[in-house]
Amino acid sequence: MKFSLSLLLSLTLLQPATSSSSAAISPHKPTFVTSPDEFGALGDGSSDDSIPISKALAACGDQDLPCHVIFAEDKHYLSGPIRLERSEITLEVNGELSMLPRRDYCKAEDCTAPSQGSFIGNSVSSDPRECWHVGTPAGEYKVCISDIKITGSGTISAKNPWQWWPCKYLPCKVDWRPHLIIMDNVERVTIEGVTLKDSPNHFIEVVQSVTNRLHDLTFTAPYISPNTDGVNFYGGFDSILSDSTIDNGDDCISVVPINEFAGTCDGNKDDTDIRCSGGHVLIRNITCNGGHGLSIGGVRHGNVHNVTFENITVTGGQRGSTQDEAAGGGCRVKSYPNGTGVVRDIHYKDIHFDGVFLPIQLLGHYCPWPCNTPDGDQSVLFKDITFDNISGSGKQRDTVVEIKCSEFEPCRNITMNNINLVAKNGKEGKLTCENVEQISVDEGSSPNSCS
Repeated sequence: MKFSLSLLLSLTLLQPATSSSSAAISPHKPTFVTSPDEFGALGDGSSDDSIPISKALAACGDQDLPCHVIFAEDKHYLSGPIRLERSEITLEVNGELSMLPRRDYCKAEDCTAPSQGSFIGNSVSSDPRECWHVGTPAGEYKVCISDIKITGSGTISAKNPWQWWPCKYLPCKVDWRPHLIIMDNVERVTIEGVTLKDSPNHFIEVVQSVTNRLHDLTFTAPYISPNTDGVNFYGGFDSILSDSTIDNGDDCISVVPINEFAGTCDGNKDDTDIRCSGGHVLIRNITCNGGHGLSIGGVRHGNVHNVTFENITVTGGQRGSTQDEAAGGGCRVKSYPNGTGVVRDIHYKDIHFDGVFLPIQLLGHYCPWPCNTPDGDQSVLFKDITFDNISGSGKQRDTVVEIKCSEFEPCRNITMNNINLVAKNGKEGKLTCENVEQISVDEGSSPNSCS
């Protein structure tokens, strides 16, 4: 492959002062730096730059060095699906990087069989020789790629998202909607600095990955946009999301077990089996506006444990917000009917609510309309869940805390300290309880007892 002189000269050492993304690249290790512009990208906001972007990524694959792909700050690139095929790669987006409109995007990708279903995603090898295992206190995780970073001061978005969102409700030739970013079976994921806008589906999914750092991010989508979850953590270990603002139309953040549809997890009683687990996540310094809340689940089959939400502000009531009984907007732990597994060791602390539909909600029978999950005689167990320093207001006339557990697995060891919540118009709020075996609320809290 031929390279321009400027591209060859870009084989250099990135010093910390030269790039906003230099933290992911050792200052003592040579790095190959390139750009889609080197391969003919126009970046004019109307031309398809898929091929130049693919060529830039292919050039990374030709090098035995960490690779850094820069999207210029004064350009708007349009592309079909972007696949990261190798380890040690950084995408630095300083301008705008957008999905092609739906019809053009589907020319670039077979929309009946999406590759991972994301705009930006990594390839996961089916060859076990190309993967390895990472040991953690929770067990060994298989990873197939490492050291992936998405950074910059620019925007990653969908162009014309209204071509995608109606497909949630209306018949479309395209029967799926891509997520914006999926990182799958990766060791060391970093996503920082960028603005994520108007995802057709979830914004970011981190799937069965180890050591994930997401921070200084801005998410924005209309409050009525369907399924625009901010960040979903599916399985994995050692994840931190921090210092970010999320405006969206579904869960602000969700932590879910991996393989919840797999037969091995249905009825699996081993809550340490990483094949069916999720959690080990710290979420802090976040603002959530208009979305459906800070969620564990909904869990179908599997286990979630060791999750902390702290120092978070959550708002509701914005025009177009779809918060309701099934999407309360606050602290939410939810499981589908007839599920199996355990949710435990969950800690919500230092959280303020401003007019959300329901500030605290534990639902052992979560199944929003149209409910396609039949009832049964089993349920996910919720236990060892703590709420500390929770304040603010709800939008219902009386209830501000709803603990509605299953008769098959009553909630156990729910602890509430320093709770100060009021209902609509400043009215004293109520705590409603159903099928709760153990609950402890300190006397100074309001509310402080089940009604």
